[in-house]
Amino acid sequence: MKQALTLLNTLIIGFAAIVWTDTGESSDPVLADREMPADIASTCALIETGDNGVCHTASFDRRWVAKTVQGDLFIVTNERCTGSDCRAWLVEKTAAAATTLLSFDATFRLHEDKGGYPVIESYTGMSATEGAYSRYEWTGKAYDRTASRLVYNVDGVECGTREECRHAASEAIAQKEIDRAVRIWENVGGVSWI
Repeated sequence: MKQALTLLNTLIIGFAAIVWTDTGESSDPVLADREMPADIASTCALIETGDNGVCHTASFDRRWVAKTVQGDLFIVTNERCTGSDCRAWLVEKTAAAATTLLSFDATFRLHEDKGGYPVIESYTGMSATEGAYSRYEWTGKAYDRTASRLVYNVDGVECGTREECRHAASEAIAQKEIDRAVRIWENVGGVSWI
């Protein structure tokens, strides 16, 4: 009986995989090196060796994100890139070709949206005390930036927008954390204390 159930489960899973995929398509979508869009494939990582910068071939990490009407979406990142200047790409692979839909900072979050095209929120560090969030949404033909928000960091902790940081300073005062409140006012408000 147990073997019959196992066989039945295997047949159901196999049938589901066949129905889920189109002809010539696997149930586990991949983006091969040869399918990488030219604008991504041509990038390289500069690795400092002494005084000379040496350009090395990038090593790409590909993560499947969603299935769309046109094909499959992948997030592509350069595994060798470290630091705050790294990029990520959203690539749509169709039967015809793979196309870059959006390039953004590699610190990001994806939020599900209808139609398979996720909302992307990326973070760009601008200095030790400032950063910006950008929100990108699919319009039906392309991704557009729909929102941008400047945020502040104090002592390595994000306190938010200018208004949110003022509120955080007030909370710090209420909790008798005077030093923290002063650092927020100095870094965000430009108020210097003697």
